[in-house]
Parts: sequence; C-alpha cells; structure tokens
Amino acid sequence: MAGTLEKIRQAYRLFKSIDFEQLNKLSKKVDLQKVMEGFSKLDDKQLKGLMKMMEGGKKEKVLPEINADFYELHLRLSDEDRALQLKVREFMEREIAPIVNNYWLHDEFPYEIIPKFAELNVCGLTYKGYGCPGKSFLMEGIIAMEMGRVDASIATFFGVQSGLAMGSIYLCGSEEQKQEWLPGMQQFKTIGAFGLTEPEVGSGAAGGLTVTAQRTADGWVLNGQRNGSATPLRTSPSSGPKTWATAK
Repeated sequence: MAGTLEKIRQAYRLFKSIDFEQLNKLSKKVDLQKVMEGFSKLDDKQLKGLMKMMEGGKKEKVLPEINADFYELHLRLSDEDRALQLKVREFMEREIAPIVNNYWLHDEFPYEIIPKFAELNVCGLTYKGYGCPGKSFLMEGIIAMEMGRVDASIATFFGVQSGLAMGSIYLCGSEEQKQEWLPGMQQFKTIGAFGLTEPEVGSGAAGGLTVTAQRTADGWVLNGQRNGSATPLRTSPSSGPKTWATAK
C-alpha cells in the first residue's frame, strides 16, 4: 500500500511539473509516444549525456585564440624578428581586420593601407640591397602567415608585390632595372603586378603561354590575352594607379 501511495505522489508531482501548452506544441512536431519509447531504452550514461547536450547552451563558450603557427616556428626566430612578427600581427588586427569584409563585399581594394604597409618595412624581405631588409626565408613565411591569418587577399597582394613582382626583377633584371624599380617597390611607391594567367592556358609558366613580346623603338609591345583588366604597374599618392603596360 505504501508503495502504491508513493507512486501516486510521484505521478502527481510529475503532473504538476508538466507544461501542457509546450507539450501540445511538441506533439505537433514529433510523435511523443515514439520519443518516450526511445528515451526508455537509454541507459543512465546516455540520459546524462543527452541532458548535458540540452543544457550546453547555458555556458558561454570562449573561442580559442587564433594560432596560424601550428608548428611553433616562431620559436626559431631571434628576438628582433619575433618583435617584427608581432608588429605585423598588430597591424593586421588594427588596420585590416575592421575594413576587410566591407572591401571584399564591394570588390574593391583598400588603397589607403599602402602607405601604412610601407611603414612596416617588410617588402622585399629576403633581398639584399636596394633598401630591402635582407632577412631569412623563414621570416618571410611567418610574415605571410600573419597576414593570411587575418585576410588571405592582403597576403596575396603582399606576395605579388614582394615576391612575384620584385622577385622577377631581383633575380632576372639588369642592375639598371634593379636600381630603377626595386627601391620604389620596396617602399610601395611603385606597385607591381604579375600578369601571367591567360584565358585558354591558365598560369602555364612552364610552357603553353601564347602572349608574345616584341621590342620596338618605343619599348615593348605585348600581344595576347590575359585574365582580368589592364595591369597597373605604377602608382603615386597624388594620381592613383596608372597603366604602364597592357595586353592587347
């Protein structure tokens, strides 16, 4: 008799705790009988896990700090280079992160950041002379990593300017060409481009490119096609981008 009364009391307490309005809404979404049958088959551990999952939203989750250096390569840097890495990180978080999404959505480039970029003194990082820092390739990779950590597009812009454009002149240009172009490019007074990709070929540098270059009395004439519009090769703060060479 005592056991029966206790069961009645438990049923009464359960009945009082039920929100019949919510139960009615739930019954329109799921088969309550099947739900109850499913719950009855769970063991204690499964039920505790289910309750923990349902209560998980109550605690605020703190996201881990973004770490792009998976292999802790910065530990191989000198104190001076580590300070430069953190300087670039701070620049990207302060200057780039707040504006990058807006420029991405409008398909525009933030030209106003170029003078600020120049102040970092990281362009042409691994080259020696011509105003370049002459640092290690490891440092160059870490700088690119810090930029890509915030925005891959800015990292690509830097890679083309410092690597593809300046690198082509540094490795293949005459001394006269290096003296003319590299100091200005290192300071971002001259913006370079690497106009390689063609509609039918892609970036087929190893072979297959169809563009031709012919020297004339007035300079070089380029004939062919490339993806995108004319390439701006020189800029100045007062006049903005100017086209110095185009593919016909």
